[in-house]
Amino acid sequence: MHSQEDRALRQLWGLDAPAVRGPKARWSPAQLAAAAVELADEAGLDSISLGRVADRLGMTTTAVYRYVDSKAELVELMVDAAVGDPPPIPGDDWRQRCRAWASLLADRYAEHAWLCEVTPKRMPTQPRAYAWIDALVGAIADQSDIDALRLALLLDSLVRTYASLEMSLRGAAPTPWLAEAVAARFPRLAAAGTQDVSDARLELDFAVDTVLRGIRA
Repeated sequence: MHSQEDRALRQLWGLDAPAVRGPKARWSPAQLAAAAVELADEAGLDSISLGRVADRLGMTTTAVYRYVDSKAELVELMVDAAVGDPPPIPGDDWRQRCRAWASLLADRYAEHAWLCEVTPKRMPTQPRAYAWIDALVGAIADQSDIDALRLALLLDSLVRTYASLEMSLRGAAPTPWLAEAVAARFPRLAAAGTQDVSDARLELDFAVDTVLRGIRA
């Protein structure tokens, strides 16, 4: 027997038939997730509720429970839909492929900014999340001395961190007095108050390059 909490996830993995309670379903879990992703793209993750998604599809809130058992389960389906399938990873060598992988995943986060608000509480559960990890493991399969799985998880966390930075910097005005205050109290950090980190992608590139340079140190 399996917990009702993972009913929709097991269907994503193709482990269970997409059976639902009652009469023949009008919608599928994938369509439910797609509607929720559209809503989150428009109004943020906090806007998501089973009721609002039901309204988007023209169904009752009660009907949503034919597909998912909770908002948390719906969010897991949303993450799978938003990250999508990984494209082919280009690059002439393994470092280039790692940079390309991180950049391609960052594109998905940029397209769905709310993804960085989903706090991981365990290892991934969605098949497409594993597809991305598998894509990087395959892209550096010729490097037998590198723990590819650990590297994939590390780069994934960097993408999430800098996607969060990018979202928090949107529309943020600089604090005019901060640079002078930092320089006065912490002279060794005088440049920190004026450092421009507004280009989160540039900062991500720096972080990824730092990891790749040190991976064999």
